[in-house]
Amino acid sequence: MAAKIGDTSAKSGLHVLIAGAGVVGLTIAQGCKRNDIPFTIFERDEDRASRPQGWAVTLHWSLNSLRRTISPELAETISEASVDPSLQKDKGNFLFLNAETGEVRYKVPPSKERFRLNRLRLLNHLSTGLDIQWSKSIVSYEDLPDGNIKVHFRDGSSATGSMLVGCDGNNSKVRQRLIMDEQKSNLTTLPIKCTGVVRHFTPDEGVEPRSLDPLLFMGLQPKTSNYLWYSVQDVYTESDGRLSFDALVMISWPVKDEEKDAIPPTKRLCVANMKERAKGFYGTFKRIVDGIPDDSESVTSLTLADFPVLDWESNHNVTLAGDAAHAMTMYRGEGANHGILDAALLVDQLAEVQNGELSQAAAIEAYEKEMKVRGAEAVLKSRQACLEGHCWELINDDCPLIGGRWPPATA
Repeated sequence: MAAKIGDTSAKSGLHVLIAGAGVVGLTIAQGCKRNDIPFTIFERDEDRASRPQGWAVTLHWSLNSLRRTISPELAETISEASVDPSLQKDKGNFLFLNAETGEVRYKVPPSKERFRLNRLRLLNHLSTGLDIQWSKSIVSYEDLPDGNIKVHFRDGSSATGSMLVGCDGNNSKVRQRLIMDEQKSNLTTLPIKCTGVVRHFTPDEGVEPRSLDPLLFMGLQPKTSNYLWYSVQDVYTESDGRLSFDALVMISWPVKDEEKDAIPPTKRLCVANMKERAKGFYGTFKRIVDGIPDDSESVTSLTLADFPVLDWESNHNVTLAGDAAHAMTMYRGEGANHGILDAALLVDQLAEVQNGELSQAAAIEAYEKEMKVRGAEAVLKSRQACLEGHCWELINDDCPLIGGRWPPATA
């Protein structure tokens, strides 16, 4: 007989099944733990080392939401996940530069506080004290006659709870089952492609980019529409006390010709494509790209896509959070921040259910009412930033690529 995990019944009350142990799923789990809400968290990966965990993440207006949701002990030490611990008090500017001349065109208004966090360290930090069920890839779920929900996994096991939260990313299995319309539940492909490489900078190589900003900056070549993104991923102290670091170097470009602008088929050719597109860059930016090893393995190429939130019919025992609910492009750096706010607001509702002040159905409905409106606006604003960010003439004070990153009213 297949194993059953996290079984509960209608009589035992709230039991939250969390699909996905990424930043959002872990924040929900920590919030449940803090509020004594029964939960089980599942992750499709075998462990954290089974695949790369993604690029570093910038948290700004969501920091207060994160801190009030997780335990005080975890909140006090969140800076331990910083890519550069020496910059814990960094408030930061998002510099936007002319990638042809090196001139600063805009300084995006700074946040009151900004943390650039190593994603793996952040995940490990938020995993503290949690019993994550690994290698649990969702195949389907079903509603049970008693009002509970049963989730089936690829390994033949199952789990039963009072509700399921899909935090399983851009291509969410939970979303596909919840919406039940493949065309509507799929991502919307955008006419932008990108390649990102994490490369190492020696102390000498790092002087130029760090003089612009110690953490991140972006730029556009006006004539070619090639966009550059640079962001530090991890910092190391060398034996002489100087700093070396790993940084993400990403180039994205609009698709004007399907053949010429296609993503190359190999990592080596992707790196060559980046260097070709950087030929029109200013010296510093060109050197940042040219320094990528031709045989680099840390190459990720993407056709950009997003998911404008649909107003699906509210389900009394299934909901979505984070990228599963509102996948967005990275051009405003707000995806993780909205996901963390989702987690905080959902936990607020679940705490009322646990205290007997609200029904589960009402809690999900209230959570989704706010999240769908906020998420849809954020997705479309990020899409606009992405598209306009590749057209020099459209980048102005009204462009969301440049606009301030202000917290939503509910944050």
